[in-house]
Amino acid sequence: MPPKPDRKEKPVKGDDAEKVNRPYASTDVSANLKNRVTKTEAQKALNALAEKGSLTLKPYGKQTIFVYNQSQLSVLDPEEMIQLDNQLKKVKSALDERRKELKLLQSEIASLEAQPKTKELSDAISEVAAGNELIFTALKAFREESAAAPMSPKDTAKIDADWDRWRKEWTSRKKVYRDLYGMLTDCGMASGSQADFEEEQGIDNDDDETKAVEAGEFCHPVGHGSGKRKQPSSGGSTGRTISVKRTRT
Repeated sequence: MPPKPDRKEKPVKGDDAEKVNRPYASTDVSANLKNRVTKTEAQKALNALAEKGSLTLKPYGKQTIFVYNQSQLSVLDPEEMIQLDNQLKKVKSALDERRKELKLLQSEIASLEAQPKTKELSDAISEVAAGNELIFTALKAFREESAAAPMSPKDTAKIDADWDRWRKEWTSRKKVYRDLYGMLTDCGMASGSQADFEEEQGIDNDDDETKAVEAGEFCHPVGHGSGKRKQPSSGGSTGRTISVKRTRT
């Protein structure tokens, strides 16, 4: 196996401490050189630079910290400082403008992302068209020439009052009939079953449609003169009350 060629180390010019301008210890120098220089050798080199005045040292316990001699650093004159300050202000102003542009673009992106995607538009259009068709169908009866004019709140209230009045009359007469039939039964004047008695007397009971209306939520009792009935809910239970509106037929 041929011998490996000798690696040529890059010469160190000694200006690294000036460029970095940060505290160093011998362990830092040895680690930066990947331990090709021992800590002892690094310590000797740093001490030599300190004796020449290139570095200043300060002991911290058992360790000595070296830093570039600050007196040898170049100092900018006032005019250069003013120029740098003006450049810094310009850069900050440009940065603020860029941040505003970024915020505006982010807002536009969020607005675009909130809109329906192109592939979803066809479904959305179909859904809107179906909803419009239902509305147009419901409005068709009101747009025809023979369509009745919408009822006023006064007319609606009158119909509600008439409904409550005649329903109370109807329930009252049913109660009177039940009481009379009970009295006739107790006296023995109504023999047989109630169905036979009603057939003999020609009494007609409520039909199925009337029974369905009476059993439904539309006929639930209401407050005194409130004109409101319990609103049917999807689960069959009663919910909040709403004003019942009817149309003339």
